[in-house]
Amino acid sequence: MRSQDDETMSTASMILFVTWLVSAPMSCEAQFMGPYIRTNLSLTVIVKYPEQQLTDHGLGTDLFIVGNGLGLSWSSPEKLEKISMDTWHKNFLIEGSPYGHRCQDCDGDDNATAVLPLDRKFEFRINTEAGYDMVGANYGLRLPVSKMSSYFDAAPTRYVYPHFFTFEGTSSSLNVSSEDEMIATRNWGFYLPPSFYENTYKRYPIVLAFDLGSSVLTLVRGYIDDLTVKYALAEEAVFIGSEDYRPLPNSTSGDPAGDRIYLLTPTVGVDWVCYDGDMYLDGCNGCIPPNVTDMHDRLIHMRDGCGYPQDIGGKGDAYVDYWIDRVVPAVNAFASGRLLTDRYHTAVGGCSLGGLMGCHALWTRPDTFYAGACQSSSFWWPTTVDAENGFDFLNVTLRNHTGPREPQRVYIDVTDLEDDPYYRQVDAALLAADTMVAQSPQFVWDATVTLAVVIGQVHGGFECLSRLWLYDGKLFPAQGGPRNPLTGQS
Repeated sequence: MRSQDDETMSTASMILFVTWLVSAPMSCEAQFMGPYIRTNLSLTVIVKYPEQQLTDHGLGTDLFIVGNGLGLSWSSPEKLEKISMDTWHKNFLIEGSPYGHRCQDCDGDDNATAVLPLDRKFEFRINTEAGYDMVGANYGLRLPVSKMSSYFDAAPTRYVYPHFFTFEGTSSSLNVSSEDEMIATRNWGFYLPPSFYENTYKRYPIVLAFDLGSSVLTLVRGYIDDLTVKYALAEEAVFIGSEDYRPLPNSTSGDPAGDRIYLLTPTVGVDWVCYDGDMYLDGCNGCIPPNVTDMHDRLIHMRDGCGYPQDIGGKGDAYVDYWIDRVVPAVNAFASGRLLTDRYHTAVGGCSLGGLMGCHALWTRPDTFYAGACQSSSFWWPTTVDAENGFDFLNVTLRNHTGPREPQRVYIDVTDLEDDPYYRQVDAALLAADTMVAQSPQFVWDATVTLAVVIGQVHGGFECLSRLWLYDGKLFPAQGGPRNPLTGQS
């Protein structure tokens, strides 16, 4: 049975076809010649790489290209033309048809003349002499690209920046000051990808990674390397984060780095202070019975006489401003201006309160952040004076920042073990993703929005980091496949 939507679509298609016939009259004697074949399409690939690196490794300065079509094959490297210092190129002359694209001026074996189907990317890799293959995923692009025809004077050009010899990134840190009295001066760690010191022509997207400071980077740097080198899931990026938090006096927030709860929350909440004693150490000097272990029940006792509320949090936006205005320029100066700081190359992410701030920054600053990762997010924030949770991101932020926005993408996850009846993290994560899709046409399931409920992991920072592979390739996805299919190299 055909639905009303089917009927509407059929009618629309018929109207379009009839309109086309009316607007393009044809002679009765004319004959339809079949599909139009596009010829003389051009594409240029330019490779930038410091040739001094080649000679330092005892190699000549020739570079080669392999690929899956347009005259290339994975098994027969073709020498690139060297056009200037540190610069090589190859021009492709292409024919396009409904079957796909192929090299127009190639003769010889089947590899040279084979058609690359329309549903398959053109992928290629760069090699040195002696067979050194580039590190990381294939370069890839989907054909056709705009302005390929001979109508245009210059062919579209794709610049690539390979590296061959370095498999490990590095990390460093800087102290960056702020005019904000609480933020003051903090230490920021940053991860520089494996290619950073080898190919000085390459520039990198950036990620604001809450809590990913210097000491954590030391522990997980090899894992981040693997995402681009071993697994080749993502493009290289510079991660910039801080774990430089300072304890606050007279706080019973349960967070030993007390001002983290200020810096990673976008709105003001309530912290409960015992009239006597400490809620965690002695139950407010016995005011809270020792058999009361549930957090919500403890806060109800605080509300009902064991303690009093005080404001806490709400510096999150100032902290993000500080990262944008002070931290990124400082790291970019260290990197000799090689960071890509426009919105299309800037992402944000974090776990727990960092996940809350990741989604908050992405949703409220579409002109700044292109992509975000919100892991095990504390969407329950803030705790209120009635000992409940306000869920401000769901109830306020998502409702107040609606309407058209620049294209964005987001990854949200939560674990089944975080399904607590008070914090309701699983329900909140599901609702956050649903609301984003409902509020903005830019958010589309499995295209620009990914949601994962992870099984069996507890709430924790290293647990979140273990899932980095799930989303790094969604924030800055690799352009092509992970390796040369013949050699297995990546």
